[in-house]
Amino acid sequence: MTMNPELAAQSGGVTSDRSQARLNAGRLPFTVRIVRNEEQLNKAVYIRSEAYGRHWPNLMANLQKPETQDRDPNSLIILAESKADGSALGTMRIDTNLTSPLQLEYDIELPSDISSNPIAYVTRLGVKQGRLGSLVKLSLFKSLHRYCLAKQLAWILAGVRPPNDRDYVRLGFRDLTGESKLVPITSSGGVPVRLMAFDVRTAERNWHSAANPLYEFMFKAYHPDIEIFSSVSGMWAQPRRARATTESSEFSVDALGIPLL
Repeated sequence: MTMNPELAAQSGGVTSDRSQARLNAGRLPFTVRIVRNEEQLNKAVYIRSEAYGRHWPNLMANLQKPETQDRDPNSLIILAESKADGSALGTMRIDTNLTSPLQLEYDIELPSDISSNPIAYVTRLGVKQGRLGSLVKLSLFKSLHRYCLAKQLAWILAGVRPPNDRDYVRLGFRDLTGESKLVPITSSGGVPVRLMAFDVRTAERNWHSAANPLYEFMFKAYHPDIEIFSSVSGMWAQPRRARATTESSEFSVDALGIPLL
């Protein structure tokens, strides 16, 4: 899977070694779900502020509480939680252009072949440091890719702070500007990042052709602890308008709909 500073807020590389790619079936030591209530949102906020604070202390204060974009109907948040104690291990937010332009588009003009398609923009990515960091990161990206396939989102965009951009090249991202230059992003406090793009539609074919060592994990493995689709469908237990006026801990990510597989 704002790496606005997001990507650099992660710990480690895409994989610590190839052995993690061999964990391509079975249970994970954590769950990955879409945030649906305030308790989960607060966990995501905590892990993102902790991750950012390691690299950008000046941004940490503003990230210690939920942002307006967290509740935007064109955004959703993914959260990885430890099975052992329920603590947050990683999070990312997915902003889309389904009904309105991305905040990113106020900073840069996107190429027409990208802007004319549905886009997922990865923001507020943070992963807890520790032995599970690389596996959590891969699982978040797998969740992101599966969601984009289900919702027919053609592109994934990310703003990456070097040297983390090397991880994204290995995942199949390409430079958005063609110049590898750093662009300051307003929504990330003006931190300069390398803008990168990932073609959701061709990813499986490209990874298979390139014999990418993560292919098994990403495309063939079954991980029942990645519960993205069940957590989305659960948000539709009552009509959207009714939810909008109900005083409860549920918060809305309704515009993204139900991914039907």
